[in-house]
Amino acid sequence: MNGPGYLAVAIQPGPQTDEKAFHEWYNTEHGPLRIRLPFILTGDRYKNAANEKPEWSAVYDVSDLSWLDKRIYTRLREERSQREKAVMSTFESLDRKIYSLYSERGSNPRPAPVQLAVSMRVNDADLQDFDNWYEQEHTDMLSKIPGWLRSRRFRMVVGGINGMPPAGQVECLAVHDFEAKNGLGGPEHDASVNTPWRHSIGEKVVSKERRLWNHHLTFDALEEPPLTVITTDGAELRFQLEGRPEDPVIVFVNSILTNLHIWDDVAKDLMSKGVNGQTYRVLRYNARGYSQQATKSNLTRFDFLADDLEYLLQRLNIEKTHAVIGVSMGGVTSINFAIRHPAMLEKFVACDCNVAASPANNTAWEERIELARSKGMAELAVATVERWFTPPNHDSPNAKKALDMAASADLEGFAQSTGALCNYDLKEHLSSMETPGLLIAGEGDGKLPEAMQKFGIPNTSFKSIPNAGHLPMLENHEAFMEALSGFL
Repeated sequence: MNGPGYLAVAIQPGPQTDEKAFHEWYNTEHGPLRIRLPFILTGDRYKNAANEKPEWSAVYDVSDLSWLDKRIYTRLREERSQREKAVMSTFESLDRKIYSLYSERGSNPRPAPVQLAVSMRVNDADLQDFDNWYEQEHTDMLSKIPGWLRSRRFRMVVGGINGMPPAGQVECLAVHDFEAKNGLGGPEHDASVNTPWRHSIGEKVVSKERRLWNHHLTFDALEEPPLTVITTDGAELRFQLEGRPEDPVIVFVNSILTNLHIWDDVAKDLMSKGVNGQTYRVLRYNARGYSQQATKSNLTRFDFLADDLEYLLQRLNIEKTHAVIGVSMGGVTSINFAIRHPAMLEKFVACDCNVAASPANNTAWEERIELARSKGMAELAVATVERWFTPPNHDSPNAKKALDMAASADLEGFAQSTGALCNYDLKEHLSSMETPGLLIAGEGDGKLPEAMQKFGIPNTSFKSIPNAGHLPMLENHEAFMEALSGFL
């Protein structure tokens, strides 16, 4: 598929469909998620003017159909929110078709109050005659109908419920835009369908479907807070992109309960001092759930966390990064990103993490969730930061910084993130990884330094950071930067 086109979706709600929930979902989530994409030029909902089935349709003008095969679009269906899944499960039918633009007559820069959509299947042998009739007679006569605005003709490239036409046939769609007050059914309209040529063509049409639609609503693009990307299932990714646009991009991914500011000092050095004379552009972001956990979002798992980064990079028009660097939960994300999206990074760095959940760890996370629910996030933050930092640094400014981050984290988002940490196992993918990697661990981070040296990831080295625990960049910045410099 390529070139300009048209996406048309016809929906018939079922007996179990909640009408209010259906419209709320469609108007505030489904359509707005699509219209914010730069290649979706327009998006509108229509209601069947004859009260026939299907009752509703949504139509989108697409600048180039090739975008509909790319992940930035296909993920809309692959990563549906829980609310979307629930609403769609009640439909009687959903018929989704894609058409390429063939011709256009007239001009209509605004949504058409009324649309007449006529779909006809013709044999390949009759297509030229069919096109000649439309272009040389029919559209000219339609344009004389009072209220006519525009006529567009399309050819199907992706079939819906009934699939593509059989071999040797083509499905042609004509969409005619009219004002609310129009002459449809009047003398000019009757004349357009009662010519000798029209009757001759009618004998060659294999099948025909005619629907009249009244405009219901124009979608607004999904509103996103400043410096925030909202994923297809409603998770917020607050980001900060800094540095010279011409520099290679390095992405940093946080641990659970922390935000993008754990990397402040590292980011500052990479942007100002650089490595061996090379400075870097730095992208940092808060993983899903740190400050907001939408009820419609899917359960947090590491595949979603890796794909969140993919989506953020796509939205920021960053095709490839020099490196993805993560710590703890972010370290697992960096490894999984290299597994799932190897073309989008040159290197990865994973700090103080494991490659699979353990039963003992799962029990610990359950206890921490209970602590947060019973005594609050502040109590959880104290216990967590004491565990993260080595004793000499418990009262350091960076420990206080991490304490404030953890205390400010969203409780439900934290609980969701622990679900990821309790349900992952990357071991089967490690031996086939090709992206060069660096594993880093603070030497005071329990058994992790020993465990990380046994991951068995090809083309990967390990560095231990002295006088540091779970967040080595916050306890021994100089040694951490030295480890990075030798790898980047």
